[in-house]
Amino acid sequence: MHNIPVNLSDSAIEDLLLVGARAVTAKGTLVCNEVRAPYKASPERRAAALSGLLQCANELLRRQAFKNLHKVVMNTPDEVANYLQIHFRGYEVEAFVVVFLNAQSALIAVEEMFRGTLTQTSVYPREIVKRALALNAGAVILAHNHPSGLAEPSRADEYLTSTLKTALGMVDVRVLDHFIVAQTACTSFAQRGLL
Repeated sequence: MHNIPVNLSDSAIEDLLLVGARAVTAKGTLVCNEVRAPYKASPERRAAALSGLLQCANELLRRQAFKNLHKVVMNTPDEVANYLQIHFRGYEVEAFVVVFLNAQSALIAVEEMFRGTLTQTSVYPREIVKRALALNAGAVILAHNHPSGLAEPSRADEYLTSTLKTALGMVDVRVLDHFIVAQTACTSFAQRGLL
């Protein structure tokens, strides 16, 4: 998960990476200066500093992928899959994300709607329909991760996709795809003919 504050600017994160001397906690406080003088720091402090730097780098990568997603969201499903793999990197529990698109398939928003446990998450179609209407979305791309490592859809995943497609269809919102994301793989329902 992201343990750095998402309200830090890109330049603030870049500064942390360039200086290479601080790690950031979830509360946004600087916790160590041990990367510069690692011989003085305990192994725990060095690990925290390096972990913070890696989290900063991942956050910048996630932001850049989101910027790229704005440009080519529907031109290449691979671009969406790449973004989603970056988005879900490091997640230890299942989460459900919805990519909201306008009637011309341009990106409106990417939102994590639900979060669960290691093996499942509860998804509420009503909440997705409400959010799609609030954003005036014309289409959505659904996505969730499988922290266990297999990007294969289960029967429950197929049923959920069908239920969401029906519910969203009632308010004229198209479901363009549903991606399942694992650490090294990403499966598209549309490419498998499961929509």
